[in-house]
Amino acid sequence: MARALWEISKSAVIKNVKEIARYSGKKIIAVVKANAYGHGVNLIAPLLERLKELEFFAVSCAEEGVALRLLGIKKPILLLSGFLKEELELLKKYKLIPVVSTEGELKEVIRRKIPYHLNIDTGMGRLGLLRPPYGLLKIFPPQGVMTHFSQADLDPDYTRKQIGIFKKLIRPLRVKYIHLQNSAGLSYKVDYANLVRVGLSIYGEFLGTPPQGLNLTFPSRIRAKIVGVRRLPKGRCISYGCTYRLKKPSFVGVIALGYADGLKRCLSNRLKVLYKGRFYPLAGSITMDLTAVVFSDTKPSAGEWVEVVFEGQRFGDLARLCKTVPYEMMTSVGNRVKRSLI
Repeated sequence: MARALWEISKSAVIKNVKEIARYSGKKIIAVVKANAYGHGVNLIAPLLERLKELEFFAVSCAEEGVALRLLGIKKPILLLSGFLKEELELLKKYKLIPVVSTEGELKEVIRRKIPYHLNIDTGMGRLGLLRPPYGLLKIFPPQGVMTHFSQADLDPDYTRKQIGIFKKLIRPLRVKYIHLQNSAGLSYKVDYANLVRVGLSIYGEFLGTPPQGLNLTFPSRIRAKIVGVRRLPKGRCISYGCTYRLKKPSFVGVIALGYADGLKRCLSNRLKVLYKGRFYPLAGSITMDLTAVVFSDTKPSAGEWVEVVFEGQRFGDLARLCKTVPYEMMTSVGNRVKRSLI
């Protein structure tokens, strides 16, 4: 029996993919790296495989690509972080398509005639060629070409500059696929591209305000069981460091969720959880396996559930409390939290 559950709505995830395709007018590259942003790639990838809106899956590395093939995934798979030399045979064996970001990588795929997409750095400053090596590309042209936005949610002028640089650099190329919009990039019109490369929006979240007309559905609910309840006196310290003292005699429950499960310590004394339609605060430092909740005059029972993540309290809400991004909150959820599709 699970002590903590992450339930994911199949219909909501499918609806999001279809909505993104409708809104953008483009087919989808579904980013399922990092275990489908923590959701469980074994659940998400087979669910999306059959959708006509989906053109590619994208993962980070060869190891993740092989895992998809072993799940039975047939769609093309992009490796966004390129490859190591020792992984070249895996690319051929499992029909994985690397995103090439250096001339060294380019020469390797040309030599072996491995289909690839070319990454051009227009302002991310992470991976990618600053300029396409047009001569080399004539030998064995890329299947697709891409760039990556660095701050589509923060700086429209910078993002539009990236869009313009990319358009100019790829003008001499003749490729089947062009993609540069990530989830935040859906806020920008890019008429010359024919794919969108999205992850976060598939999972119902968006950095900043979604563009008008894009209607995403949040698919997740994470809940944890109460494993113990006690009534404690006024002034009693709760958890390590005594960062919380009871202001009055209260029922204190302990839930089976801690920072090893992704409930980050930065949420200590800040987050509230939902129990029978009412919010109750976390009390004291979140520990590795357990977290205290002050129920005041309400007496819950061991074995009952509290909700931590749900429609009214998303990963993005938790991220704001921790001054981070929803990606980090999603991918931090540990393996003890059982994932299931509903």
